[in-house]
Amino acid sequence: MSTIVFEAGSPRSLLSDLRRLVRHRDLLLLLTQKDLKLKYKGTALGFLWSFLNPLLMMIVYAAVFSVIARIQMPNYPVFLLAGMLPWNAFIISIMTSSTAIVGNANLVRRVDFPREFLPLATVLSSLVNLALSLVILFVFALVFRQPLGLPLLALPAVIVLQLLLTSGVALVLASLMVYFRDVENLITLATTVLFFGTPIIYRIQDLHGHANLKLILGANPLAWLIGAYQDIWHANTWPDPLHMLLLALVASLSLIAGWVVFRRLEGSFAEEV
Repeated sequence: MSTIVFEAGSPRSLLSDLRRLVRHRDLLLLLTQKDLKLKYKGTALGFLWSFLNPLLMMIVYAAVFSVIARIQMPNYPVFLLAGMLPWNAFIISIMTSSTAIVGNANLVRRVDFPREFLPLATVLSSLVNLALSLVILFVFALVFRQPLGLPLLALPAVIVLQLLLTSGVALVLASLMVYFRDVENLITLATTVLFFGTPIIYRIQDLHGHANLKLILGANPLAWLIGAYQDIWHANTWPDPLHMLLLALVASLSLIAGWVVFRRLEGSFAEEV
């Protein structure tokens, strides 16, 4: 079994690390572009594949819950797609970023560069796909005659919060994967549970007579995130201010925790991968 080595190395503060990342920002952009190109290399539809998967799931769930379960919700497909797209981006980000270090072993061993760029590049590429998919969602909403208004102005803030939250999780998982390869299987299990524990295919307020369950599900930060997208696209309302403040706090703590864990564990990456 691998032994985790906590490398002190030269003391670096978060501020000095941020300066270092800014100095090498061109490398981060290049890695993000590379990730985008590799993801769709040799495919005819390109980025549209990132939209087709949640679209297919939306069709399946819409058919099941609208026809069989008979959920009474106007423009239910828009509600579903507004939740499926950011969820899909989150899942792809953490799945691909978790293997970013071990999957680039030769690069990690031979080149001295900000290694956190490897998982961060996968997060950025997934959010680029999300931004493009939201354009298609806009067209989709027009087809369903879904009212859209000023709440769309909140989208950039919500995407930034998703970036911060996902980046922190990505840094932790990419670090742990170097030492514990079972992390990949744990992610698969956790995301399956999280999917049904996050209000993507349902609304928490529709769970009548389940006060304790509503309380538990409502404390899920991903519920605040997905709910913000659904508020904007389906309810045509501004995201809940309290949830956004809580999400900002959790996202910031996630990024700090990711940075700390990555800095502690990166000293032995070259020997372990």
